[in-house]
Amino acid sequence: MQGIMKRLISFFILLSVICCSANANSESVEKTDPAFVLLDVILYRPVGLVITVVGTAVFVAVTPLIGLASIPAPHDAFAKTSNILVVAPATYTFVRPIGDRDFPYVASPNLYKTTVTQKPLQPPVPAPVVPVVPKVQTPEVLPPSIKGL
Repeated sequence: MQGIMKRLISFFILLSVICCSANANSESVEKTDPAFVLLDVILYRPVGLVITVVGTAVFVAVTPLIGLASIPAPHDAFAKTSNILVVAPATYTFVRPIGDRDFPYVASPNLYKTTVTQKPLQPPVPAPVVPVVPKVQTPEVLPPSIKGL
């Protein structure tokens, strides 16, 4: 009985290894180098974080000059400067997959799809205000104190 159970367990383990093994893509294996992944995690990501913080500080410091530079047309000095100093290092540090060597990293627009679409918020329509006027009954006969006036 134990021999049959050992064979059955061995068969299911072998079957699960064969069926559930991941097929490695030759392109992804060539693109991802284990040494570069280690270098990326230990060196490039922390350096990217420091560059993102320094770039953000420089962007905030030169914002008045950028404002002056965006006065003449094409008025895109803020967008260009923020892309160079903040967005590119932040994307390289936080969005780029580990082991990817592309710089500047450009995420494909279809990479992050939104699954829930939200309707734009509309302000509530206020209910019309109807003034409440109390009903006043006019007396048919005037009181004696008013007759003398």
